[in-house]
Amino acid sequence: MNNASDPFFENVKQLFTVEQHMFSRRGAWLALQATSAKYGRGALYLMTNHGSRCHSGNKEYSRLYRLYPTFEGRCVPFAIETAAAEYTLHTRHGDVRFTWADTTKLIAQGDKNMGLFVERNAEPFEVLKPRKDGAWESPIRGNPLLFKGLEGSAITFDDTYNFHKFMCPEIRGRTHPNSDGIFTLVIEDFPYCVWVRDKYPSYEEAKASMQADWDEFLAKFPHFTEPYEQKREETAYILWSHLVAPTVRTPTWMIMMFPGVIGSQWQHVKNAVALQDHTDLSLDLLLAYLYAQDPEKGQLPESYDDDILSTHSIKPPIFGWALKDIMSRRDITKVWPRDKIEFLYEGAGRWANWFMECRDDDGDGLPLFSGGEENGLDESTIWADQINMVSPDLSSYLVLSFEAQGDLAKILGKPKEEVEAWYKKSKDLLELMIEKMWDGEHFVALREYTHEPVFTGTLTHYIPFILGNRLPPEIIDKMAADLSVEGGLVSKYGLATERMDSDFFEVQDLQMGCGAIDPPAEVFIITGMWEAGKKDLARDLVSRYCGRLMDRGFSHIIDPISGDGSPFWGTWSRCVFTILCRMVSEG
Repeated sequence: MNNASDPFFENVKQLFTVEQHMFSRRGAWLALQATSAKYGRGALYLMTNHGSRCHSGNKEYSRLYRLYPTFEGRCVPFAIETAAAEYTLHTRHGDVRFTWADTTKLIAQGDKNMGLFVERNAEPFEVLKPRKDGAWESPIRGNPLLFKGLEGSAITFDDTYNFHKFMCPEIRGRTHPNSDGIFTLVIEDFPYCVWVRDKYPSYEEAKASMQADWDEFLAKFPHFTEPYEQKREETAYILWSHLVAPTVRTPTWMIMMFPGVIGSQWQHVKNAVALQDHTDLSLDLLLAYLYAQDPEKGQLPESYDDDILSTHSIKPPIFGWALKDIMSRRDITKVWPRDKIEFLYEGAGRWANWFMECRDDDGDGLPLFSGGEENGLDESTIWADQINMVSPDLSSYLVLSFEAQGDLAKILGKPKEEVEAWYKKSKDLLELMIEKMWDGEHFVALREYTHEPVFTGTLTHYIPFILGNRLPPEIIDKMAADLSVEGGLVSKYGLATERMDSDFFEVQDLQMGCGAIDPPAEVFIITGMWEAGKKDLARDLVSRYCGRLMDRGFSHIIDPISGDGSPFWGTWSRCVFTILCRMVSEG
């Protein structure tokens, strides 16, 4: 209701910013997202994270319905208040509230005489279908939705069906209150055609369920030392709300990168580290892409969801880095089923071996990436003039992968010869990469076949820091010295992906690897520094990067000179924030 001291709701509390994030529940594929929380400024949408309906990441494409609060049937301006278990539209006449009963049911309810108007400009084959008990089926973009009034209230839609166009060109629905002037609405997401349930939860029951799920998740989220603890709850919420439940085509829990875009293969592995205290969830995130593994050669897709399998490219193999971190904190045999550890061992091992078998055409024992997209920084300048390059980051990831495979083999009681073979593979690759790629000053890249060394301004040359204390002290000291010099790669906001004084330096739009500060490079280098004993330097870089996130928002891509961020936020920076803040907090 209208408050005389704050008539336009300028002082309402916000758990998260609605412009960058979505209101959802752990497991839900639908969400609410708005363009602004300010009074009279925002447009509110029901959006989907399902498959190809939004695979482009285009916000317009992922938006299913626009929602408006109404008073006595007319649309009225609103402001938004966010909490973990409730999303409130404040108007000068009353409120409309939303909560999630479970992973498929969004429940809305309004104060007396308040209502909800929903609209959409439809596409071909989007036809409203009346169902029993006043329910409606709306199959939009292959996403069957049920709309139904509850507790004596109702929703009706305009009859705009056009036989010749085979669609309802303008879909418009309005709620109608019960005898007490209150409306309650359920919007349910179905994997197949909708059906009407015999019973639905009340708004109060739904909110209590959502709050309990959130409380359980937050209780297991790691605490941080100050000042990082200030962003703990918000960070936990963003990760929680981007988790999506298994579907017919995605057999495990997964996580979105941004609203509307599923996390790629290596993002799932990173998030398994960030969320490792949720042991079942962490394992699901590790296994997610192994269920889509090439049965013949062992390649993992770059990305996949409930509609699309993207195998044209790859992302780096970081299972070893993740497993070494997780196993340093817990005995996985006490929290993960043996059959799933076995599945992880087989799948992660085949993935690591794929690089040695399929990406070493010149047979020198050092595998390569075909382009910066596979390296994960996209525009990394190692690949400025040749697509196939042996880069030091890949061998570093695989050294850890083979070592972790040995650890898993030992846990599983594999024959001693099998265990030792993995450790030897790791040791041999480490020795070879140092012999061939360390030039006394830097880790260099090598051209395929000619083995000509290449050193550019990219941060990729320092990702071998991920190896921590496996590196010789003189290499650790030299790389630490390089990354202690202000300017170049070191900015006041963290590590730039390309030297700021390089002619290749460019930070525009979605460019990640030509200079922008990007989460994966930060986390691999800084965690490796920490393990290598360079804790003061690591703390300083955590303070710079995580301080920038706290002060100016959790942008995915950051300009290292101005500190300005990209419009993409999502889970990646939250994941890295969690890992780094936990590291420095535990000491």
